[in-house]
Amino acid sequence: MRNRWMCLVFFLFCLIVSGLAEASDPRHPPLEKTPAAVDKDLSRLTLQDCLDIAFAGSRLRLISAESVKIAEAQYGQALSGHWPQVKFSMTGVRMDEDPTFLFPSQPLNLGAAGRPFAEAIANAQLAKMGITPDSVGLAAYNNALAAATAEAMRGLSMASMPAYNVKLMDRDLLTSTLSLIYPLYTGGKVSSLTRQAKAGVDASKEEARRTDLQIVRDIKQYYYGYVFSKALHRLGRQTLERFAATESLTQEVYRHGSGRVKKTDYLRSKMMTAAVCSAVEMMKSNEELTRSALANTMGLPWNIPVDVAETDIPFSPFGRELDELVASAQTHNPQMNQVRLGLGAADAKISEARSGHLPVVAIFGNLTRLDNSYSGGLITDENRNSWQVGVSLELPIFNGFRTSKEVQEARLRHEKLRQESLLLSEGVALQVKNAFLQIARSQAQVQSGREALETAAENADLHIRAYAQGMVETREIIESQLMEFVMHGQYLKALYDHQVNQAHLDYLIGKSIHENH
Repeated sequence: MRNRWMCLVFFLFCLIVSGLAEASDPRHPPLEKTPAAVDKDLSRLTLQDCLDIAFAGSRLRLISAESVKIAEAQYGQALSGHWPQVKFSMTGVRMDEDPTFLFPSQPLNLGAAGRPFAEAIANAQLAKMGITPDSVGLAAYNNALAAATAEAMRGLSMASMPAYNVKLMDRDLLTSTLSLIYPLYTGGKVSSLTRQAKAGVDASKEEARRTDLQIVRDIKQYYYGYVFSKALHRLGRQTLERFAATESLTQEVYRHGSGRVKKTDYLRSKMMTAAVCSAVEMMKSNEELTRSALANTMGLPWNIPVDVAETDIPFSPFGRELDELVASAQTHNPQMNQVRLGLGAADAKISEARSGHLPVVAIFGNLTRLDNSYSGGLITDENRNSWQVGVSLELPIFNGFRTSKEVQEARLRHEKLRQESLLLSEGVALQVKNAFLQIARSQAQVQSGREALETAAENADLHIRAYAQGMVETREIIESQLMEFVMHGQYLKALYDHQVNQAHLDYLIGKSIHENH
């Protein structure tokens, strides 16, 4: 029963170790070898070296940087609403015919000026008929002149001016216009759009910071994962050498001893040596996988050989309080900051919607020039160059309650985002608590694992010396060596978990938990 229990412990430990290989799955497509990688000694990389290479060549950082630039460009677009808008336009037109104006026929009304004209006509008519003062006498002439004048006046009053066309311009026309519009008051719409765009810039910067935190977390995970796999592989080789030595000793005692070692003892020793050899091969494979995963996370091609400078996983006791960590996460977590910025943008969106109820006041000006080959009609020196300056007012009266519904929608979106922020706050606090408990668990496992390892090492050493004196059985020395191997492996795993859990807590909080606060 004890043998079966030991084999089960060994098998479960191998499963735990194999989980490291599954966590080493590459995430990002590799880049070319970056300048930061050229300047580093890839055979002795420190954690900071790996971070420098990853920051210099990460595609995620490039994408985040472009997102920040896009948001800044959108912010610049929003700021343009505070400036006057100046536009120049030029239009060339050819019409099918010269434009004209038809002057309509209308009565010829000479008024008082018509009498001298009528007398002149009457004199001409009398002279043509030979009626003069000399021929008929003065009195008769005056009577004839009065009658002729009255007749001429009647004819002039019934006469009309005929209709005729007036050419306005040539059919080829070039119009040049320089216009300016400067908003004096927009009901807060422009300032609301600016606030939203500024919140977008800050949110994109928080997303970029979140990307950096994610890179740091991943680099730490794979860096210490590689250190862990190397240490475990080294431990496996050492354990294999000890089991091989035990097997040789058991075989020697079995063949030439006094009979206290049976063949079953030798076979048991040989079986455990083979099992450990198989586990060592799996550890070797895991070491290569974690090496490749580390290189890939740094953005290096898979075939570039890398190695780390550290041989042991450092351990630093953790002594922060949970309430302090949760409060720090509420302040520095990028997602929390993004939601807060989103709330500010949603509030600005409400102001933007409200501006639909308010008037828009603007100053405008136009400078226009007409170029035409004609010099009459409309194309006079006064009409060729013209300008206008004025103030416009646009006041919405009724639009089917659309603006009111837009305000209602903006308020509802703001409330929805506020509820989501409360949910996120609770979720972040729960994640921080979980990470805190994981750190406490791994820290306790490190401390207890160190004691268990010391005890297991001392126990294995005593069994080896006792076995040489024939005081213990083969089964007992195998169990002692196997327990030392398992305790050492669990101790290394606890150290790795402690580093990974702290890295994850850094990611959740938004800054290193070892920074001054």
